[in-house]
Amino acid sequence: MIVMIGTIIHPQHHVRRPHPGLMKQLNRAKKVEMLTPFVIAALAAVAVAQNPDAEAQILSSDSSVNPDGSYAWNYETSNGIRAQEEGVGGQSAQGSASWTDRDGTPIQLTYVADENGFQPQGAHLPREGPAPAHVLKTLEFIRANPPKDDPNFNIQALEAEIARLQALQ
Repeated sequence: MIVMIGTIIHPQHHVRRPHPGLMKQLNRAKKVEMLTPFVIAALAAVAVAQNPDAEAQILSSDSSVNPDGSYAWNYETSNGIRAQEEGVGGQSAQGSASWTDRDGTPIQLTYVADENGFQPQGAHLPREGPAPAHVLKTLEFIRANPPKDDPNFNIQALEAEIARLQALQ
């Protein structure tokens, strides 16, 4: 046994060194790990700098709630956003909003929310495509052969849906 500066070295113990390729990968991973916060901070700074809406001011804002539960509100911002809504709390609402999309496209949205759900309308929204032929054929078969023992079957609702789908063709 040899004693060197407080270290005991045994001839049968070998120090294994990691594979050089592994060391390169570990060093590369450590560099990426160290750079990640700086990259995230730089991307966040660019995103904030490119958002012209970050400095928008509220030009007008108004709201009212009445004893009968009806309400109305509206606002306008310096970057061209406008919105308004009126309704009866818990029953129905109708409103609109307008703004300019990031690519410069003016957006107009109108909506109604009532017992039939939220019903938005706007040229920017996706449109329902035509119904597949087999769906129309099935609905027309049901119309021609309505169920006789179903008290919830509504022929008028079925005819309205067939007409709506045919209009999309």
